[in-house]
Amino acid sequence: MTKLGRLFLPVFAALLCTSNAFGWGRVGHDLSSRVAAHLVAKTTDKSFFRTRAFDLGYYANVPDLVWKKPSTYEVEWFNHFMDLEIFDRELKKALEEGKVSPKDDPFDWERGKFDTKFTAIPKTAGRAYWRVRELEKRLAATASLLKQKDILKEERHRLQSEWLIVAGVLGHYVTDLAQPLHVTENFDGQLTEQKGVHAHFEDSLVDALWPSLDMQVYKEADRLWEKEANILAGKTSLQLIRELASSSAKDLDELLKRDKKLSRDDLKKAGEAFRPLLVKRLAAGAVTLAEIWRRHSNWAVNEDKFFIFTGEPAYIEAPRDLPVPTPTPSKK
Repeated sequence: MTKLGRLFLPVFAALLCTSNAFGWGRVGHDLSSRVAAHLVAKTTDKSFFRTRAFDLGYYANVPDLVWKKPSTYEVEWFNHFMDLEIFDRELKKALEEGKVSPKDDPFDWERGKFDTKFTAIPKTAGRAYWRVRELEKRLAATASLLKQKDILKEERHRLQSEWLIVAGVLGHYVTDLAQPLHVTENFDGQLTEQKGVHAHFEDSLVDALWPSLDMQVYKEADRLWEKEANILAGKTSLQLIRELASSSAKDLDELLKRDKKLSRDDLKKAGEAFRPLLVKRLAAGAVTLAEIWRRHSNWAVNEDKFFIFTGEPAYIEAPRDLPVPTPTPSKK
C-alpha cells in the first residue's frame, strides 16, 4: 500500500481500495514473491515452493487488495512503510535525553513496548519492521507444527495452506521495504515538488516494463543469492529488513533526480531510464524475502491432492508473544 492513503480520511478507505495506489502494484509484489519462491526451491531442493509460486505471489497482494477494505483499514495501513527520518530523529533525541541506553535497540522491542516508550513517533510514521517480524513468528509457529511427523494428511494440508498464506502476506511487507518511497517522509515527492512520483515509480513504470522485467529481476536476484546467501543466513530477521530499508533509502536521491529529468507522460522512455533501478530494488526485496522463507521451509510437504487455495484470507493479527525466530544455518 502506498502512503498516499495517509492523505485521506478513513471514510474514503473504500475508494482507496479501488484506486491504482498499491505498493509496487500488483505486478511488482507478485514478481518479487515468485522470484523468491524459485530461490527457495533451488536452495531447499523442494519443488513445492516453485509449484506454489503463483499462490505466494497472489497472497503477496492480499494486504493491499483485501486488507485495505474498511473493516481492517485502520489497523493495517501503517504497517506497509517506515519513515526512517522520523525514527532516526526521535531515537537520537531519546538517546541524548537519556531516555534510552546506548545498549538499547528500540527496533528490537516488541511493538507495544516501542509505542509506549516512543509516543512522539505516531503510527503515521509506519510500523513495517514490526509487522514483518510479527508475521514471521506466526510463520515459524506454523512451520513448527508442520515438522511433526504424525499429522494426518488433512491437517497437514490445512497447515500447508496456512504456511502459504502467512508467507505470502509476509512477503508484501518485506518487499515494500525494498521500495525507496516506502522508507521516507517524502513518500510522494511532496517535499520536493514531485507529487505523484510514488505511484508513477512503483506502479506505472513497472507495468510499462512488464513482462520483460520478469526475467531481468530473476537473473539479478539469482546472482545476488549465489553471492550473498551464506552471509544472509547468519543475520537476524531485523538485520535483514533494516539493511533492505537502508539500501532503499540510499537509492532515494537517484530515484527523485531521474524523475525530475524525465517526463511522466512518456512511459516508454521513463521506463527504460528507470529499468536498472527497478530491477535492483525488486531483486533486493526478493532475495531478503527468500532468506526469511528459507528459515521456515524445513518441513515435509504432502502434495497428494493438495488443492487448497483461499481467495480472500481473513485478516491476520499476528501473535506477538512468541520468541523471535533465530537463523537456521544455510545448507548452501
